[in-house]
Parts: sequence; C-alpha cells; structure tokens
Amino acid sequence: MKIFTRAILILALAASSFGQQEPAKGTSEQPPKKDSGENRDPTPTYNFFKLSFVLYEVDDGKRTNQRDYMMIGKTDNQASSLRIGTRVPVYTEEKKVTYLDAGLTLRCSIREQADKKLQLQCENEISSFVRPEQLAGSGTGVPAPILRTTRTSSWALLTLGKPTLFATIDDINSAKRMQIEVTAMKLD
Repeated sequence: MKIFTRAILILALAASSFGQQEPAKGTSEQPPKKDSGENRDPTPTYNFFKLSFVLYEVDDGKRTNQRDYMMIGKTDNQASSLRIGTRVPVYTEEKKVTYLDAGLTLRCSIREQADKKLQLQCENEISSFVRPEQLAGSGTGVPAPILRTTRTSSWALLTLGKPTLFATIDDINSAKRMQIEVTAMKLD
C-alpha cells in the first residue's frame, strides 16, 4: 500500500508540474514594475523660427530693388515653402491651352545645432518672362513667351538675429545680380 500511495503522489506531482504553463520569453514571475517615465522616449519638442528673406537686385554694384518675404519654420527638418507667381496661358494648338508658371518659390528646412545656430537648407526658384523689348531682332507677329528661370539649392549656418547672404545669382544677359539674404528669429 505504501508503494501505491507513493506512486499516486509522484503522479499527482508530475501532473501538476506538466499542467503549469511556462511564462512567455522575456517575462518573469514577478509583478510588472511601474514605469517612472525614465525609460520612455520623450515626446520631441520643436522650436519655431521666423525666417525673413530679402531679395536684392543689384545693378553695377548698386542696389536697385528689394523684395521682402517671411515664413515660419520649425526645427523638425520638414520643409516650409512660399510660392508667389503668375500662371500665364500659352496656346499650343488651336483651342488648346497650356499654362506656364512664373514667379518665386522658396522651400526651406531648418535644424538646430548644438551651438545655438541654425542649419538652413533652402531651394529657391526665380522665373520671369523676357520682355518683348529684350528680344533683339524678333520676327513679326506675336512671339511665344520666353521664360527665364534660375534655381539654387544651398546650405547656410545662421546666427539668430543676424542677416546671412546665402545666394548670389548673376543675370547672364546684363550686369544685374540677385542676392538672397535670410535672418532667423526664434519665436516664443
């Protein structure tokens, strides 16, 4: 009888140990710890900056024209853009119209540096139509419009509150030059 009792006891213990499930990998028998917030990634915060652009036209070293533009950018390295332009209809075939865009496009992204400077990556496009008086020896009739376009893509390191010249573009048909300057101010 002792042997029979021992055998049943061994079978009962074996059955109870087989019936228990093992904890999933990476877990323990201990209760979960409360999260104090130390191990979580903090929600990123972004700073906002006012970017003031000044486009100067320079003729023979003298500033002859100035245009001012402003946009708000944030330091998430997502581009902010500004577009000012005109869509001009051009007739390609009888009763068929295609539109050409002329104007200014600024597309910029900013990132803060450790030394409290801003890294600016900016693409700009300036396009305009050639005026009829600029066309020498043009034929008779209404000529198709001629579009002149300048594109730049450049980087600059900005000091807050100080203007930075980041592009200079010479007009290939005259002594004129375009200069683009930007000033960044942090918004609170």
